[in-house]
Amino acid sequence: MKLITSLFMLLMIMVMVLFSGCMTQQGDGDTQFKGWNLTLSCDGKESHLSLADLKKMPVYTGNGYLVSTTGIKYGPFVGTGVPLSNIVQTMGKSNENSRVYLYGSDEYLWVLESGQVSGDGYITFDENLSEIHNQKITPVLMYEQDGKSLSQDDGGPVRFALLTDHAGVITEGSGWVKWVSRVELHQ
Repeated sequence: MKLITSLFMLLMIMVMVLFSGCMTQQGDGDTQFKGWNLTLSCDGKESHLSLADLKKMPVYTGNGYLVSTTGIKYGPFVGTGVPLSNIVQTMGKSNENSRVYLYGSDEYLWVLESGQVSGDGYITFDENLSEIHNQKITPVLMYEQDGKSLSQDDGGPVRFALLTDHAGVITEGSGWVKWVSRVELHQ
């Protein structure tokens, strides 16, 4: 009886090993983050966008490069996402007194004034971390980095990012909200 039980266990282990070799980890962003949605809130009304919904909206592709508060540079890379101004337009009427609250799933909160939604009011640096002026910034909800879906480690499926038309422009990293899960428009 022990021999039969041992042979059965050995057979089961071999079958499990064979099947595990055929299994792959889900890698594409839409599949990996299945069930994720972005909550949009304005005046007590909520709506939700899936990652697929977000990818159907107008996109912006630009250069991303950031510096942490400790001086570590991340980038340069090319990011793709939906301009935040497009998201806000779908939520309701904003004005110069409006604020946009961005929440990460880790409960990180970043608040933007109305001008920042359209790209105004950001400090930018060159690669030597010397401040530069008059750089056009496009704030986006980024879902791709260097042509690949944004990974969980990089803040995916969606991260708030400050992209530019010019390579080598660095922005402060504290505003680059990872794992964005909620956007609120406060009037």
